[in-house]
Amino acid sequence: MTTEPRRFLIFNNGMIGNTLFNMPVAAWLKGEFPGCFVGMVVDRVGRSLVGADPNVDAFHVFNKKKDSLGDQLRLVLALRRERHDVSLHLRRGVRNELLARLAGVKLRAGFRLRGSLQHLHVKVDEDMTVHRLRSRALLLEAVFRRPVALDRPRLYPDPAAERAVADLLAASGVAPGEYLVLHPTGDSQGGIGWSLPAYAEAVRALSAALPVFVICMPGEREAVEKAIPSGGRVRYYTGDMATTSHLVRSARYFIGNDSGPAHLACAWGVDRLVVYRDDDANFVKWQPADDTGCTVLFQRDLTGENVARSALAAIDKA
Repeated sequence: MTTEPRRFLIFNNGMIGNTLFNMPVAAWLKGEFPGCFVGMVVDRVGRSLVGADPNVDAFHVFNKKKDSLGDQLRLVLALRRERHDVSLHLRRGVRNELLARLAGVKLRAGFRLRGSLQHLHVKVDEDMTVHRLRSRALLLEAVFRRPVALDRPRLYPDPAAERAVADLLAASGVAPGEYLVLHPTGDSQGGIGWSLPAYAEAVRALSAALPVFVICMPGEREAVEKAIPSGGRVRYYTGDMATTSHLVRSARYFIGNDSGPAHLACAWGVDRLVVYRDDDANFVKWQPADDTGCTVLFQRDLTGENVARSALAAIDKA
């Protein structure tokens, strides 16, 4: 481009972990181009999680599998009104690229899709051997021709979700900061089966120390609750994602598999124990963006005793 770009569009409609790891791009743009405009396309869940981020000037919601052609036309018209100079396609997909092209974005950049007719000016082979933050930084370096270092993901308070958590805790007779959150599932970690027995054993010890809120998808609850029965000091929350995020934020400690909620805990700076699959390549990509207050276990070491002992030691130390 002959002039310095001032108006940016980020396509970030994807799963929770990807959504969070893409947010530092907006913060980098604001730091590198003071006074610039940053728009972002997210899905509905992403909007509920990151909608309070001060680095994004305008959010647009797009759900590829659900939105009608009319919805997409309205999105294109809204994007055209913002007159973006550059679109950054952090969420892969030719549909997103076409939307940006129809919206008149002058320079479109993203990751190469083999065998697809793409609508990008700058295409980069995504490096799958590095951390997600670094792979995003490499795309920015290709576009802006300068070194890029991205900070860890951060989340910002949502007053409505804060009130919902306050009401939930009051109804449960639990004080903020005096409970644990457990996320024992995660699609990216092979579903609900492999980790449940160990977490069930850990909860028996942990719930004697602090109340435990178990979070999972509504469709998972029946199976999870068979392994980890509710009652006493064990409670379940399977509601909306913004409230889930703030429930994690107010916890004394988080325990769970490497999945979206674990990344929420990291983004809020909550002390946590995260269990990763025995997969070195996966760990390189998804390891904690900030390991402060983080204990890492691998699947081979996942036992109820290890989880309970590590979590209780971390809580006592804090």
